[in-house]
Amino acid sequence: MKIVSFNINSIRARPHQLEFIRDTIKPDIIGLQETKVHDDEYPIDVINDIGYHSEYWGQKGHYGVALLSLNKPIEVVKGFKNDTDEDQKRFIQAKFKYGSEEIIVMNGYFPQGENRSHETKFPKKIKFYKDLKKHIFEKQKKKSF
Repeated sequence: MKIVSFNINSIRARPHQLEFIRDTIKPDIIGLQETKVHDDEYPIDVINDIGYHSEYWGQKGHYGVALLSLNKPIEVVKGFKNDTDEDQKRFIQAKFKYGSEEIIVMNGYFPQGENRSHETKFPKKIKFYKDLKKHIFEKQKKKSF
């Protein structure tokens, strides 16, 4: 199984790059960051034409993540439990069945955070990492990992 992570920096502007990845690497799953498109405008038909199923979580103009896969996932999580609109749609997770095995793939666009003294960006970075850690620990506790 091949999994690729790719910061696409606008999915609508770069379908040719996805075709190149498909043709050269032939991944089963592609995790995209910075899709930069609201869910209502996500180019689902373009992704389907490239040969992938797509789960996406985005907002207009910036951030946004997606998971493209040859097989449709059996479970999808978009964002963390307590996310608000302020949390910028930076995380998506999916569970896939491959043969007799199940695999969970997490895809995130991690905040850069500037530096510790930045009043807004650094606290958002810390919150993202805390939310991710909590999410992983809860999954482990439920043995759904």
